[in-house]
Amino acid sequence: MVPLRRRDLPASKDELAQAVEAELRRFIRKTGPIVDVRSRAFPYIDEVAINLDDAEIAARLPPPQAVTGATKLAFEVGTVDVTARNIRLHGTALDLRAGARGVFLDQGLDANGEIVLLPRKIRDGEISLSATQVDLEEAIAKVVAELARAQGVTIEQVRLAIRERGPRSIAAEVRIQARKFVRVKIDIYGQLDIDENFAATISQLRCQGAGVIAARACSALEPRLRRFNGRSFPLKSLALGETQLRNLRIAVTNTVEIRLEFGSSETRA
Repeated sequence: MVPLRRRDLPASKDELAQAVEAELRRFIRKTGPIVDVRSRAFPYIDEVAINLDDAEIAARLPPPQAVTGATKLAFEVGTVDVTARNIRLHGTALDLRAGARGVFLDQGLDANGEIVLLPRKIRDGEISLSATQVDLEEAIAKVVAELARAQGVTIEQVRLAIRERGPRSIAAEVRIQARKFVRVKIDIYGQLDIDENFAATISQLRCQGAGVIAARACSALEPRLRRFNGRSFPLKSLALGETQLRNLRIAVTNTVEIRLEFGSSETRA
């Protein structure tokens, strides 16, 4: 959903582009224009193009605006294209590409009586999100180093290995080499599986290490691992309006890519 922070709908494609761009810039830093709206017969919109290449996304995204009362159709959009190459989120470089066709946007009002656009129906679309294993490894290393520093531990090396187990299944291993008086090595394992109902389950979480200090470190980690081990997350809950998740695939090489396909049920092939 996109809050427009105004009480009336934009009266032209340029007004709409400016309103959407102003909202995106509340949590995105990027040089150059972001939003381009093309329309030959406004309010019908031929295309919305959003360019987030090289943008930095805020660490904390704004919470969704609550919509009160009934909603009604605001715009019909032929295509929406989003390109976001080399964006940075929490210091991690990601590539995102999204496209949607036959998009129906409703308008609702927030608590301040200002318009919020929300998708009611999308005929079909796809999202691809990818990151290199090297970039993911660097992100994990930063988090681990911060946590270890508070305990007086120095992280010397972090190695990440993700392997594909199937179209919707991956396994990951993080090897950590640290020093506090003596050098210790710790291995953390985990697995993610997504079933035919698009429920994602984390399993096989465990920590292993040789020596007394490594065993103590794993013992400290075990309560946190147990909290997530076996937990499931229904990805279908991410659906918007009449739009449903149709397919999901995970591919792993030196890059980890998640690809989602979605659309309204009445138009499913």
